[in-house]
Amino acid sequence: MRPSAASLWPLLRFGVVFAIAASLLLTACSGIDKSADFDRHRYSQLTTPRDRPGVVYFDVIFPPEYPADDPVAEAARLTWLKVWLAQRSLCPGGFEVAKRRPFDYLEDNPRGYQQRWDVACRTAVKTD
Repeated sequence: MRPSAASLWPLLRFGVVFAIAASLLLTACSGIDKSADFDRHRYSQLTTPRDRPGVVYFDVIFPPEYPADDPVAEAARLTWLKVWLAQRSLCPGGFEVAKRRPFDYLEDNPRGYQQRWDVACRTAVKTD
């Protein structure tokens, strides 16, 4: 015995409503712009080592959007570093990237960063 059209109507109505709701949800999410800090949080981090006062570690990843040998990507990474330092109120007298190096094999690196920068904070110079 075949089910009647009247008994299938609630199921069909649910399917149509579900499809419309899912498509609206997906189009709403695709319109969300990423924030200005999205790439900074995704591709870099700032670490303060306990055993090296006055030094800050800046760890970076080189994704296809920000390759290692691109001057524009390098400028973006320096901007990220400045924002991280300002946000944490570090290096008010300025900073200098003392060293850039790949991570050592046995070095703690759970997020898979590709390079660590040793950033030295400059002391503020008083002018009298």
